Amino acid sequence: AAVASSPNSSLRCSRRAQSTVGKGAAALFNPSSSPSDRRSNGDLGFLSAGVKLCCTFNCNIKRVLVAMDGGTSSKRRVGAPGEGQSSCKRQNATMGMDTLDCPVCFHPLRPPIYQCSVGHFVCSSCRPKLVRNKCHLCSAETTFKRCLGMERLMESVTVACSNANYGCAQKLTYYQREEHEDACPSAPCFCPASSCSFAGPIDALLEHSASQHKWPCTTIKYSEDVKFCLEPGLHFLRIKDREIFLLNVALEPFGHAISVVCIQPKATNSKFKCRMSYGSFLTDYYQISVYKIRSSSLSDGLPKGYNLILPKDEIANNGKVTLLTFSIDDPNPKVKVREPICLKPVRGV
Repeated sequence: AAVASSPNSSLRCSRRAQSTVGKGAAALFNPSSSPSDRRSNGDLGFLSAGVKLCCTFNCNIKRVLVAMDGGTSSKRRVGAPGEGQSSCKRQNATMGMDTLDCPVCFHPLRPPIYQCSVGHFVCSSCRPKLVRNKCHLCSAETTFKRCLGMERLMESVTVACSNANYGCAQKLTYYQREEHEDACPSAPCFCPASSCSFAGPIDALLEHSASQHKWPCTTIKYSEDVKFCLEPGLHFLRIKDREIFLLNVALEPFGHAISVVCIQPKATNSKFKCRMSYGSFLTDYYQISVYKIRSSSLSDGLPKGYNLILPKDEIANNGKVTLLTFSIDDPNPKVKVREPICLKPVRGV
């Protein structure tokens, strides 16, 4: 045990064995040596065992040092970063993403992140809402402190956008993904045809509708009156390479039903107002409809319901010669500010 406890003592012991054992030691390590040779050199048995023990101990020490160094091969040691180089390593890992959410609001944790004295996390938005600074999990009155380690972890966790299959190559931190996806330009919109499974960005949808379904697309301006024939079918409307609208004219038993929808990846509150009107001097019939346009990605097909219905008696030649006046109001109109008029005093009055 004394020999194995110190590498220096094992080295001295091995050197002493080499200088004094000579041929007798060789006989001990030689399996073919005779028993008389072994007995004559029996006093060297303990020494030979010590040499073997020292060799085993030194080998184990080397294995431990290699394991602590983090490498098991010469390639790993050669590839290790030197001075001044970053030691940042990235690996793919699988974990439940809900562990990175605030347990109070269930939104992703984002800096600054706080923890109680026990170690339970809470986001900065929920911390002021806790009654009497009681932890939401252990119910103990505590002082919440910043958890810099968790903040660093959240900054290092990156995820791909869920629209990666549609062309988005963004890599985002976990807590920024939801905000990005709400405005991601690669978010998919769907083909309104019931028998078509196409899905893609809005520009790809326009190209698909023109090449595969031959649906027309017309560029219009805000607050500009445009006349359309009431022929049944779909008609895309585009405003200055920005918003896309879909005009749908459906043939119903009671007449022509007309609806308009704004195509957007995320359905939002309507901010567009549409005006549709029809008038005929021959029949002395006039109809107008003003309404807010719904938004949809068309994932569930065309929206149900219509905005304007014209009776059969007003439709001539299946709508090919019947014109509908259509316009979309600008949601952000530019109001011209009048310059103040300065009245100069008149002399002599």
